[in-house]
Amino acid sequence: MEAHFFRRLCVELSVHLTGARIEKFFEPAPDTTTIVIHRTGRKQNLLFQAGRRFPLLFLSDKRPVNPDNPSAKSMWLRKYAAGKRLGTPVVDWCNRRIAFPLTTTPVTWLVLDLCNGVFITKEEPDWAGFEPAWCEPEDLPQVLASSDVWSKYPQLTPPLRKALSALIHDDPMDAQALFVDLEYGYGTVETQEDLDELGEVYLYIKDGKPTDAYVWPLPEAIRGKRVEKPVSTAIEAATAIGEMRLFAELAQAEASITAKPVVAALKRTKKTIARLNQEKDRLERMIAGQQQAVLLQASLWQIDADRKLPSITLTVPEGIEGLVAGEECTITLDPRKSIRENMAHLFKQATRGKRGINMLAERRQVLEMQYARLQRGEGEVPKLQTEKKLKGGALKRQQKQQAKDKFIQRFRSSDGFLMLRGRNAQGNHEILNRVSSYDLWFHAEDGPSAHLVLHLDYPDQQIPEQTLNEAAILVGVKSWQREDEQASIMFARVKNVRKIKGAAAGKVRAEAEGSLLVKLNPELEETLKSNM
Repeated sequence: MEAHFFRRLCVELSVHLTGARIEKFFEPAPDTTTIVIHRTGRKQNLLFQAGRRFPLLFLSDKRPVNPDNPSAKSMWLRKYAAGKRLGTPVVDWCNRRIAFPLTTTPVTWLVLDLCNGVFITKEEPDWAGFEPAWCEPEDLPQVLASSDVWSKYPQLTPPLRKALSALIHDDPMDAQALFVDLEYGYGTVETQEDLDELGEVYLYIKDGKPTDAYVWPLPEAIRGKRVEKPVSTAIEAATAIGEMRLFAELAQAEASITAKPVVAALKRTKKTIARLNQEKDRLERMIAGQQQAVLLQASLWQIDADRKLPSITLTVPEGIEGLVAGEECTITLDPRKSIRENMAHLFKQATRGKRGINMLAERRQVLEMQYARLQRGEGEVPKLQTEKKLKGGALKRQQKQQAKDKFIQRFRSSDGFLMLRGRNAQGNHEILNRVSSYDLWFHAEDGPSAHLVLHLDYPDQQIPEQTLNEAAILVGVKSWQREDEQASIMFARVKNVRKIKGAAAGKVRAEAEGSLLVKLNPELEETLKSNM
């Protein structure tokens, strides 16, 4: 987050959050904090992610999925800040940190530092109100050319330096005007009317996704393929970027955790198959030794069978399969054994090899089928023998979860979106416990059907038309309209789907967002199952 954009965002947050009450803290991921606040009669989430590359701070009506148990840090924050109200903050915008006084006696401070995270301090931060030194506008070319510009003028951030350099090249007066505007800042902003007079913020979108935002328009020379979209507030721009990036990261992390046992099982199975291939080569060499044993047996009448030799060269007689009659064949022997004993050993090894290769073929077939099922996302992940066995409550919870999994079917759309469909009323009830508020829920219109949820990586993600139609078809083939050529399917955001208290499992009340009329295709189920 660019420092001047952070400065504007803090001005807006000061007006919006002063007087708001903190309800709870959550930590959905490392260095990520959800602060649930209550202001002007409604709840909102102040979402924060620390980091030097892509820190985030934004307000959202959506809340990330939280872990089953709160972290120690979130519990510590709740202890000292939950239930308290936020006062007028102090800001060090150059270093992208803001501190809110809390209504405690004595006053404590909630600090949001985009580099170092969230914490509470008893003393007012010593950086409160820090303002950097500014150079003269006429000196900009020399300052921008300096190698230590960042240490002397930290407010000249890399994006600002690029913009000023481009403007100086085209029109030096525009560069000086922008520099002066940034130096004077925003003055005193206390009300919504004051905010309305601050002017627009510029949001930049690349490949349909918001990527960054600035308080000045980027010159054409450095804009590249980004599309400029003016918005009225920094809060709106920060929310657009934050929701896309944070929710996508959390979804990716969750998918990685879910896939980790499967990936490990695939690697183990692949290694086992490779070892079986090596074993097959060894067994085939043992079986091939039978030809040498037959040759020794056929030649015993003309050699001293009790001699001990390191090797022996024999002429191949007629009738030995796999060897050419009349050619000479050298056989390596164990010098500690006689020729007769070597012959018996070769026969014994060949018998063992034949028996072993049949067993190996069966084992290899099982592993290859298991590997294919894991790649398709079917079946259970085989457990390591070294894994600890669950006992007591943990075992019961796992068994309960596995039992619920049987009520849910998984599909993958042609565009790669995960879809969960209930097998029965219990499955319809359970899928609502496993999804996010911004996911899409599907159901047949005017009658009973399976429930289906289309999982999104982040709020407001663009959904291809083909995926929407595939989700609707999967519902239609499991609905009262399944015998018809077409089906009418409604969809809604999960946040607008409510379970009815006291009603049977699977009964919900939903506020529809739209509907689709789709042509039914029963074969689509198998196609999308194989995509897993």
